[in-house]
Parts: sequence; structure tokens; C-alpha cells
Amino acid sequence: MRCAHCGRPDETRVLSTHHVSEGWVRYRRCACGRVSVELVTLDEGLTPHRETVRAAA
Repeated sequence: MRCAHCGRPDETRVLSTHHVSEGWVRYRRCACGRVSVELVTLDEGLTPHRETVRAAA
């Protein structure tokens, strides 16, 4: 996954993960300081899928 702000590849640190009805919400901080929120879901084969929901300054 790349930072939506600076484009760095997966140099993020997970700040927290919370279970929600659709899967998990994960808050990540990039090395540039930008925080992003992603939704992690599982398909029927239990394969995880990540989608960035929001990036904040």
C-alpha cells in the first residue's frame, strides 16, 4: 500500500486496529507524518483486502 500524500510504499506504522461490523478499521501513520484510515475485510476465501477510507493531515 502507498501513502496517498507522498507515495511512499508501505513505510507505515500501525497506530491502532479496531473491529467493526464490516471487518477491521486500521489507523496508520506514514513516515511523512500523514495518518490514513483503512478498512480491512476478508473475502469468502479468508483473503484480506485493504481499502484506504480516508487520509488526514
